[in-house]
Amino acid sequence: MFKKVVLGMMAAVLAFSPVMSNVVTVKAEEETKKSREDLKIGVSWKTLQEERYATELEEIEKVCEEQGVEMVYQCSENDNQKQVGQIENLISQDVDILIVIAAEKGAVNNVLKEAHDAGIFVCYYEQVMGETYFDMSGGNDYYEVGQAITKTIADMDITGDIAYLYGDSAGGTGLMNFKDGMQDSMKDCDVNVVGEQFVTNWDPATGMGYVENWLSDYADTLSAILCMNDGLAGGAVQALENEGLAGDVLVCGQDCDLSACQRIVEGTQVSTVMKGGKEYAREFVETAISLYLGEMSEDDFEMTDTNSLGEEKPFMSYPAIIVTKDNIDEVVIDAGVFTHEEVYGEEASAEETEEAAEETAEEDAEAEEE
Repeated sequence: MFKKVVLGMMAAVLAFSPVMSNVVTVKAEEETKKSREDLKIGVSWKTLQEERYATELEEIEKVCEEQGVEMVYQCSENDNQKQVGQIENLISQDVDILIVIAAEKGAVNNVLKEAHDAGIFVCYYEQVMGETYFDMSGGNDYYEVGQAITKTIADMDITGDIAYLYGDSAGGTGLMNFKDGMQDSMKDCDVNVVGEQFVTNWDPATGMGYVENWLSDYADTLSAILCMNDGLAGGAVQALENEGLAGDVLVCGQDCDLSACQRIVEGTQVSTVMKGGKEYAREFVETAISLYLGEMSEDDFEMTDTNSLGEEKPFMSYPAIIVTKDNIDEVVIDAGVFTHEEVYGEEASAEETEEAAEETAEEDAEAEEE
């Protein structure tokens, strides 16, 4: 579907017949269309620093294994130059589908166009909005996620001083949309912003340092620290714990990391946002494979995203969910994101243990039938 076969032996004949050339090329494409078992997927991942990305990469690998698809991946550790080199390496390995998430979208634009020109189906793992090249993308609306990050605290009608911890400013339009959404959710609250900081590489230790500085000046008046992800929230909570203020100063984040879920039930973090997770990773890979093989078409997508060439391409929209102490059992534990024991740090109830055992038995029975 996406790779064209050049029939060298017929080149001289085709040169004299443009119509025949088109017919033969299309026929060659149809005859050489790959099956699932012949596919090779390359994954270029920006980081494993946040738990979310490690979990979702594992799920992508699991889906590929289930479908009999070969997968190779490389992680750039948020190094743009390193990621460009890794993508070039994946191109040289003749992957059919390339799944990418970069620390800085624009930094990989040229190499992603090179991948497309080499016949590779380029799939970007987040919304792009014109910042880089892709053939298909997916994810959430950045602005809406930004609103969701701070919504729970905004709904508490807090007053007093607040501070914002943002991610790396190199994040581009997406990060700025996160920022705008976070601020807009708070616009009706009677608060005074005493600090705003972008954090290089989203580093929790760096974020913790900023919070320590704010606490030295505003420990008595600081009502909330609004963090752009759970890693930064973890650094903020650590700084608050060191001053005996954890749980008194409100903290929020996004990504639904296990550590964030634990802080929510402990009362040191108010909320997180589950915007991906295993289900998103699974659906994204399955959709990319189906679209590549022609089992789906662009008409099957309700939304589009814009690549760096200004082309509207399929966008697989996935909803974001606010997670709080009130719904964490339902949307995290019951959904199988994390277990009761992982979140609460205690043994699951007898009922939960029995349900888990029944599910395992059913899965074993299904496996035997297959």
